[in-house]
Amino acid sequence: MAGSEMPGGAMELRSSGMPEGLTMHYSTPALLVIALLAVLVVGRIIRSPEAPGRMAFGLAAVASVWWIAMVVLRLNSEELPDKVLFSRLAWFGIIATPLFWSAGFLDHAGFSQVTRRLPIALMLAFSGLAGFAALTDGYHHWIYTGIVNAERPSFSHGWLFYVLLGGMYLFMLLACLMSISQLKRASRLHRRQMVALLVATCVPWGGNAAFHLFGFRLFNDDPTPFAFSATVLAVLFAHHRGKLFIAPPIARDVIFSILPDPIVVLEPSGLVLEMNPAAEKLTGFSKETVGTKLPPSHPLIAFVARDTTNEARKPIVHFEAMQKIFEVSIKPLEQWGRQGNVMIVLRDVTAREAAQKDLSDAGQALKLRLEENLRLQEQLEQQAFHDHLTGLFNRRHASTVIPPLLSRARESAPVSLIIVDLDYFKQVNDRYGHDVGDKVLATFARILSESLHGPEMAFRYGGEEFLVVLPATSRESALERCAQWRHELAIRTVAELEGVALSFSAGIAIAPEAGTALADCAKAADIALYRSKISGRNKDTVWGEHLEGMVREGPDQKGSADGKQRPLAPAGRKIALP
Repeated sequence: MAGSEMPGGAMELRSSGMPEGLTMHYSTPALLVIALLAVLVVGRIIRSPEAPGRMAFGLAAVASVWWIAMVVLRLNSEELPDKVLFSRLAWFGIIATPLFWSAGFLDHAGFSQVTRRLPIALMLAFSGLAGFAALTDGYHHWIYTGIVNAERPSFSHGWLFYVLLGGMYLFMLLACLMSISQLKRASRLHRRQMVALLVATCVPWGGNAAFHLFGFRLFNDDPTPFAFSATVLAVLFAHHRGKLFIAPPIARDVIFSILPDPIVVLEPSGLVLEMNPAAEKLTGFSKETVGTKLPPSHPLIAFVARDTTNEARKPIVHFEAMQKIFEVSIKPLEQWGRQGNVMIVLRDVTAREAAQKDLSDAGQALKLRLEENLRLQEQLEQQAFHDHLTGLFNRRHASTVIPPLLSRARESAPVSLIIVDLDYFKQVNDRYGHDVGDKVLATFARILSESLHGPEMAFRYGGEEFLVVLPATSRESALERCAQWRHELAIRTVAELEGVALSFSAGIAIAPEAGTALADCAKAADIALYRSKISGRNKDTVWGEHLEGMVREGPDQKGSADGKQRPLAPAGRKIALP
């Protein structure tokens, strides 16, 4: 190592302690460069991403800068006591640099316990004790026993020098062997990382071996501290830029390995940085996937740059070949490496989604059944309150909705209740059949329905009788409505009854004159209807008036086989159909 100059003392080290004064001449630019380098190292440590080995490598960098600073000060000193002092001060860095380098190496290989507070404190204490032993070497000569070359200077060494030197080499060798033991468990990407660290460890070893075996020097001195500094700074830079340690070796952690959920670490380009064994079962993944890029069509590529912060529900990804559905959790890993790296955790929710689908299907089926039940209920209500032939309300519904209308009847707002009976309808059925009779009923029902407005209602009251209730309708208006219906019935033809004129008779009751109860008004209208029938049919009669003037005849009906229209039967006798 640096400071471990070749033994072979020629001059005894006479100083019994630390020098009394410093009479050195040193290079100010060199010290400024060293100071700047120290600031940069500390800055790198603070700004570098949180990753295994970062603190240990940072302390190794600080120690190596201290080591180089002492070497530069020694080279720029002219007096021998000054050179001896800086050689002794260098021991703080000589011991600390390999210690912390090895600790960082072990931490990155998975032995994170070596970089906890207590081991770090012990390494600092050990480095301090070694430095203190070097500073007090003038009293015990355990490290330096004499000066071989006063120019550099180089020393002959005591027993403590070899103990410290052997201990550092042994610790570094042990760190390398422990890291090598992890290579089989490491993924391909992290295997490359650890191999790179092993190669980096050989750089200062090679420099120190070249110095001792072949006399190789850098700046006329041991190249070991410069090799350590360059190597440690390169590692810290790799941590900061994410070029080498783009993700910590968490996949080799026992907990990470046994997690049942697939975990994949990706960089923006789709390069697979890490995955756990559970992820090897995913479509497109295998043990050799780490360090390779996923194809653009892979389902996970869509989640690399996806921001799920504001998404109410975690996204879902389907692996069709596996017939699996996974819930996706995305965690950015800026603190572990380059910005944009993400860790994707997949949770198998196939059973949950299937259960939700079954529940949704059951809910949809239940909804359809409810809709069908509502439709059937509406149909039953329709059948309960409507006449199936004409589509008008039936007599049962009339007993429900008409009484409230009649109870509100006033002289200023009378309610007209009209019972209409088709003339000679039984004879139509007998002569032409019930099918034709049904067509006549349906035709007249349409005439009534098309004429209704607002609260007006029409009912099939029974057989060929119809009931119409007209709120806020006076006597004159009721008679006009009857005339309108009669006109419509006369001009609308039924194919089977071509040339036959249809007519009706009507009885009109006006509430409140005829009463405000349905039974009273219906009875009054029925009496008026009877008056219309016995008066020759095809007439409208208003209840409560004298027979003279209260019966209004419809238009004369003519019809014969020669093309002229004639009634189904003359007034006062039965129908005589041709």
